[in-house]
Amino acid sequence: MPETKLKPLYIGKSISDLKVLYNVDEFIKGKKATMYKLLNEQQKIEAEQLVEEEREAMEELKRKQVNLEKPTEDTSLVNGMPGANDVSISSRQLYSLLNEKKMNILILDSRPATCYAESRMTVGNCINVPEKIVEAGRSAAALEKSLPPESKLAWGKRKDADLVVLLDWFTTEKSHQPGTNLYTLKSILIKWDPDIIYKSAPLILEGGYEEWLLKYPMLTTNSQVKPPHNPGLSEMDDLLDDVEYPNLMDASQPVIDRASKPPSCASGSLTADSMNSVQVVTQDSVSEVHSKVFSSSSDRTSSIVRPSVDRGSKAAALQTYKERSEAVTELLRAKGLAIKSQVMEESKLEADKEWEVLRISKEKEAEEERTKLLQNREEELLLSISKLEENLQAEEIEKQLLKDKLEHSKQLEEAAEKAQSQKKEAEAKEEDVKQLVKEQEGRKASEERQRMKDAEQTKKLEEEKQKERESQEHEKGTYYTQLKNDEPSRSGIMKRSHSSPNIAQLVEDLDVGVKHKPPQFDRKIKPLQKPQPSEINAARQRDFSAVYGNKGHGITGLKNLGNTCYMNSIIQCINNTTPLVRYFCLGDYHEDVNHHNNSTQGEVAEEVAAVVRALWSGEFRSITCRDLKRVVGQHRKQFQGYEQQDSHEFFTILMDWLHEDLNKRSRKSPLKETSNDNLSPADQAWDKFRRCNVSLIRNLFYGQQKSTVRCCKCSEESETYEAFSDLSLPLPSSSNKCSLNECIKLYLYGEKISGWNCPSCKEKRDAIKKFDIQKLPPILVIHLNRFYHDGWWRKRQTYVDFPFHLDMSQFTLVPGQRYVSYDLYGISNHYGTMEGGHYTAYCKNAEYGKWYKFDDHEVSEISNNSVRSGAAYILFYSSVEYKVPGNSS
Repeated sequence: MPETKLKPLYIGKSISDLKVLYNVDEFIKGKKATMYKLLNEQQKIEAEQLVEEEREAMEELKRKQVNLEKPTEDTSLVNGMPGANDVSISSRQLYSLLNEKKMNILILDSRPATCYAESRMTVGNCINVPEKIVEAGRSAAALEKSLPPESKLAWGKRKDADLVVLLDWFTTEKSHQPGTNLYTLKSILIKWDPDIIYKSAPLILEGGYEEWLLKYPMLTTNSQVKPPHNPGLSEMDDLLDDVEYPNLMDASQPVIDRASKPPSCASGSLTADSMNSVQVVTQDSVSEVHSKVFSSSSDRTSSIVRPSVDRGSKAAALQTYKERSEAVTELLRAKGLAIKSQVMEESKLEADKEWEVLRISKEKEAEEERTKLLQNREEELLLSISKLEENLQAEEIEKQLLKDKLEHSKQLEEAAEKAQSQKKEAEAKEEDVKQLVKEQEGRKASEERQRMKDAEQTKKLEEEKQKERESQEHEKGTYYTQLKNDEPSRSGIMKRSHSSPNIAQLVEDLDVGVKHKPPQFDRKIKPLQKPQPSEINAARQRDFSAVYGNKGHGITGLKNLGNTCYMNSIIQCINNTTPLVRYFCLGDYHEDVNHHNNSTQGEVAEEVAAVVRALWSGEFRSITCRDLKRVVGQHRKQFQGYEQQDSHEFFTILMDWLHEDLNKRSRKSPLKETSNDNLSPADQAWDKFRRCNVSLIRNLFYGQQKSTVRCCKCSEESETYEAFSDLSLPLPSSSNKCSLNECIKLYLYGEKISGWNCPSCKEKRDAIKKFDIQKLPPILVIHLNRFYHDGWWRKRQTYVDFPFHLDMSQFTLVPGQRYVSYDLYGISNHYGTMEGGHYTAYCKNAEYGKWYKFDDHEVSEISNNSVRSGAAYILFYSSVEYKVPGNSS
């Protein structure tokens, strides 16, 4: 309410005029009493509180003035942090904490987005949480989805903040009441953010951004911004509007009763009774009286009469003038007191200003001293950190040496175990051969005995027949004599063909009977097993329908056999995975192929190896992988036809098949139980997985992650450790562009699931499922999950900004990982939608160090700037710490 200006009171030259002044003062006091009566009880209490606060502030000011020369300490902060019972923090305290840079402070500015864009803090980690998205009953996860894109990254790090500060335009600790915007936001952070445990309760910035703007305008982006109208002040304005102040100039003319006028005294003196009967008059009435006096005197000028002087009234006049003088003196004394009071107030204000300047100077000196101490402390800490890093590096080197020794011992142990197993297998085979020979010899001996028995019987029958013939011929007188030594003529030129039986020798063998020797057998030349179909397929020639032309090693295209671009894209990425290329091209895989597994019997590994060798032969411009498609279709019907398929699904299935075809463990005896009680649950799970799966695929592509499910009701947690061959990352639904780091953070953030069987509650509950990366592989495959289902299958066309060099150290659960730095070497791209699309591959050739685009049978070189695109679907990264065995480069 604007201040009401009163016209100056008329001060006359009589006692009546002075009494008018005193009566006006009484009138104002009465009006003030009436005004206070109109105030309700609550307003009186608030007024009393304000008075009490002013009194306490004055007492505090006096204490500070007394102890001005003593060193002061800010007790409002405990170890740099606000007290446990504090609700707010002042701008000066916040500035001090930000200057120290010892704490991670997150500032949540809940002003409207337009106000935040117009002016905001330039210090600290400040983000905008617009007040329109802050609603009662809303969870922190739902609030995050509505945040501006630039605020989501800092919002995700709120669990790392040592202090969270909330602010709007004007909120103070008093106005921080239920139903206000900051009260709702604070409730969301404390009650509806179950995944985050805050290090301290969020605090309100006292006075809001308006207070910060007044004290530290140089730490804002726009210091000229005008704060909006404070609704808290409007209530006080409305209260003051109801107060009415008197306007003496507008007051009605007092009524003067002339009948009560005392009779004039003969002596012309004023008595006390006459003075007490004087009525209140205003300046206008006095002026009117003067005008009447002047008019009446002018009428009497015509008849000039010498006035008569009554000397007897002199004493009364002197008394009157004395009383008047005392009244005027009292008035002047009161005015002097007022002026003196004003001077004292000005002196007090000047003293306050001087004290403030001195205080600021002291604070500045203390700040400089503290800064110097902090700098010295920082140098000491940096020196200590440097020494610690050196010690840590030495420990890492020693640890690496120990790991290498342990790995070497494990390799020796595995080699010894393998040799022992091979020895046992050889002994078992030798025993089988001996048993077989023994059985065959027994069978042959039995057959030989039976043959000799039959020959003897035949001989007896022949002798009997011969005797019978001789007897008959003797009776007839004819004799026959058997010729001895019936041998062929040595001089004959005709020789017996070795292809026909030697009948003479056979007859002679019959004559010798039991003296015949059994035949000898060479068991070493007998095949032990019948060749498997997969072994026959591995040895056969393949028809690649090749187009000849030397384009270079690994720069050969793959023809499309209908809709096989999804397969071509994945094969080209695998074909540029250096460890696999060496493994297949050098033939090291032959010893590992498992032709006896129950899945693909080694066929997939043989076909992939054949394709890789053809692609790196440098003889062809393009080939077809028809044989590989046929084998894949035999084991999975969805790949038999020529429909379009998902390249990520094909990659996952192909990796499983290759691992099974090359898994050495499946051919060995069952695992022996080992004592691993000293290992952590993660190491126990990884040790079991490693011992059950021994293949190059597992060594290259598989890592480990921890899955944690926490009940939303009782906070019961369940942890499991599982292996992964690729990371399938979600994409943010509210943005058309994001970074790969944001996708990884979203994957590790956790999601809400329903229907989890809580072991503590013994019933289905809502829960939070969260992943943490425990162990990273040498080859990291990242799948950008672009396809989602909302009643219809759709594809997100979000542009993902992925780096050529990826640092995963910030995303691992366990520090000191062996593989954390990765270089990009392959991309599987998908163009189009769910209704129709096409796959290509961008790969970096290890031999030439250049990027190439593989579009089915067409291959062309591309620049580094063309590698990133919105079509990226699967990313292939190779660890820079991994060294390919046998590769000197």
